Amino acid sequence: MGLVSTALLFAGPLMADEAETLLKKMTSAAHGMSYQGDFIYERAGSFSTHRVWRQANGEVVERLLRTDGTPQEWLRRNDALECTSAPTAGAAPSDRAMLPEQAPTLQQWYSLEVLGSGRVANRAVTVLSVQPRDSFRYAHELYLDVDSGLLLQALLVDEKGALLERFQFTNLQLGSVDPKNLSAASTCLAVNEESVVTSLANDRWLPAWVPPGFAPIRREARQSADSDLPIVTQIFTDGFARFTVFIEPLVDGQVAADLLAQLGPTIAVSRRLDTPGGAFMATVVGEIPPVTAGRIVASLSPDFDSQAFIEANP
Repeated sequence: MGLVSTALLFAGPLMADEAETLLKKMTSAAHGMSYQGDFIYERAGSFSTHRVWRQANGEVVERLLRTDGTPQEWLRRNDALECTSAPTAGAAPSDRAMLPEQAPTLQQWYSLEVLGSGRVANRAVTVLSVQPRDSFRYAHELYLDVDSGLLLQALLVDEKGALLERFQFTNLQLGSVDPKNLSAASTCLAVNEESVVTSLANDRWLPAWVPPGFAPIRREARQSADSDLPIVTQIFTDGFARFTVFIEPLVDGQVAADLLAQLGPTIAVSRRLDTPGGAFMATVVGEIPPVTAGRIVASLSPDFDSQAFIEANP
């Protein structure tokens, strides 16, 4: 009984350490490996198939094609979107493969467990469960290539165990990519990034509440096309999950109603804020439960000094 008790005592910490090591290996592989392959992406019961080429050699170049339905293409260089044939389609599906950004602190917010082994794309994988410790975030199931650590399949499930999203390679070849496969077609239109007005160093217009463990990783203001006021963008992450807060000024007479919309794991909640200095629309978009998003946007108070906000973000 003494030996059994000792084994049980150390099983948890040892398994957690193994899981954290796997996450670090996954992150390293995602940032530093070259590969090509095909994958499927499922969200809200809708499937799409894609081919990806990724070359990591000093700079990182990734080209992505949708191989069914409406033709779509993305080309990214060093994480910046260079061109796309589908400007209204949102982020590329490969962006949805979650990467841990704060592996040492993830265990404060998630329970990590190695579930066993399996196969994906004819490669041996280790299966890792990432379960939230509260109701503010979703659970993940990750299938990591045994040899390279690369993420070959990712499942995102809600608190009831329902599948919200699936990303899964069907074939994969590791190693250098033919340069001709990294050249976008003429239908891939260059993306003109909006000029950043300023990086936000102050704490104006931060949500009064965010789930524990979430911290801002980027805050910036961009010039609005419809107003002299800036559009503020703030990205928060807990290491796995992300959400973005947008604060957009409304021009005189512009109609903007509160909104709640969800597609798969992605929720969008908007709230109109009428202030002494004008009207604003606050929107939270991210892969978090609807109740969490609603609480964040509700914590954005309209009783802020809009003139000071403008002066602080010229």
